[in-house]
Amino acid sequence: MKAVKVETDGSIKLPKEMLRLFPTASELAVWTEGDMIVLKRLHPLKPSRIAERSPDNGPSLDELAAEVHATRREARRRRG
Repeated sequence: MKAVKVETDGSIKLPKEMLRLFPTASELAVWTEGDMIVLKRLHPLKPSRIAERSPDNGPSLDELAAEVHATRREARRRRG
């Protein structure tokens, strides 16, 4: 366990060994559990995963196309 400080602007600096677990520009979900702050990396859903969660007929082609485009936009945004 490492100690970090909350800066006056609300930011914290994670220890280097923790930063290695997250690629640059990772998006994280953040929430509290009691007196803990929890960070979890978010992963964009792949269209195949969306189809697995859908009812018998699955999503429409328009819905899948929209999800593919959103995932690609997100990937481009992360790359810079």
